[in-house]
Amino acid sequence: MAASSSRFHNSYPNKINSSESATMEKRENGVVEHMQIDRSGPSCNETSFSALFHEKREKKLQDAWPMLESSFEEFGVSCALNLAERSVTVSTTGRTKGRNSFDKATRIVELLATTHVPPYLAIEILNGDRKHILIKTGNQQGGLCSIYGIKKDQFVKQRECLACSLEALAALTFCYLFLNEDTVAAVGDPLALMAIRKLVVGCIVNNADPATTISEVKTVLRRRQGVENLQHPNVDYLRMENSGPSLDLYGMLEVTSFSKTCYIGREKVVQEALPFLQSFLEEYGISCTLNMAERSMTLSTTRRTKDPDVMDKAVILVELLARTSIPACKAIEILHGRLQHEVIKTGFQEGGLCSKYGIKKERFVKNKDRFKCYLQTLARLSKCEIYINESSVVAVGTSGAGLRRFRSIVECCFIKDEDPATIVRRLKLNGETYRLMKKLEALCL
Repeated sequence: MAASSSRFHNSYPNKINSSESATMEKRENGVVEHMQIDRSGPSCNETSFSALFHEKREKKLQDAWPMLESSFEEFGVSCALNLAERSVTVSTTGRTKGRNSFDKATRIVELLATTHVPPYLAIEILNGDRKHILIKTGNQQGGLCSIYGIKKDQFVKQRECLACSLEALAALTFCYLFLNEDTVAAVGDPLALMAIRKLVVGCIVNNADPATTISEVKTVLRRRQGVENLQHPNVDYLRMENSGPSLDLYGMLEVTSFSKTCYIGREKVVQEALPFLQSFLEEYGISCTLNMAERSMTLSTTRRTKDPDVMDKAVILVELLARTSIPACKAIEILHGRLQHEVIKTGFQEGGLCSKYGIKKERFVKNKDRFKCYLQTLARLSKCEIYINESSVVAVGTSGAGLRRFRSIVECCFIKDEDPATIVRRLKLNGETYRLMKKLEALCL
């Protein structure tokens, strides 16, 4: 496939130079190596951006495309997935909500095309629910190697050191970490992201030992967050487990690591599910470590990892076990794909309804108490099992329509202050109307 170019039509003259042009270069097998931009075009009312992706990311993007398309649409940005050329394109429309919306869309496209960041996480970044960084480490435009003239052998050596310390870094910062061919992506707390950037740049540019830098990061986080003990006895900072990280198509190390703390009281549930989880993940070459002292679980890909995408399911499982009241047996059913689920953050955490819509604590407590009173009735009407936690609500079921109805119910209750009793009456009325229409249709036939 010949190298394609991205074309930009500019509607933001103060931000983009219309005479500026570039192309998107790629390796022979289609991996994006160097991303540049063509900002010329016949129209001055439209801006578009395209990025190529590798075939190994094709299925993940295709499966999540309806969800991605809907999310971009909320910002007035159109998007197109071209499977023949393996490209993703986003464009401004008359409904685009300012230059910032399009800039965010281009960053999300770049994340999806060049990293293992899962689509659901990219959508949370797009919506502003999570923060992220993308560090270009290779010889692409803006990459650390091209900026500092780093030779390939030095880069490969330092990158391998970084890969072997990624699991320890994930356990320390509780961020999602994705080490790809020539990028490092991280999603998490802004303070932790700053520390990660410092470590990556120091390792690649200054040949710094990641183990030494991790110790420095630990000291900074302890001082700023008031954490007394960040030592993880189950993690060796100098050597990851014997299997080591996984390899991409070029023999370059690719690692995805993730760590999550358990809410108090959930440690026993996680511990009971751990043998099954470790057995399941072992089949896919993913390591799983539980630190009971700090109530944290860390996952990481290894050289034996057969399908890196299975990490997406594993991360969801760990979050369900660690942060919700869902039983382990239900979480395992979700992992196997026999059940679907929906998690809605209702509290003041990042991405929660209270923080997003400025809901005050008294109002949140009142709506939560009202919601609890109608939990069984709402579960029956939405055909889901509902689990309410301190700052989230989880629904589990077999019907996608039921889960969408559940989300609508929760949002009406917590955002619009609608009484659950009113919601129940409306749902029952809609159900009776639907059944009546079906009977009339049968009589007409």
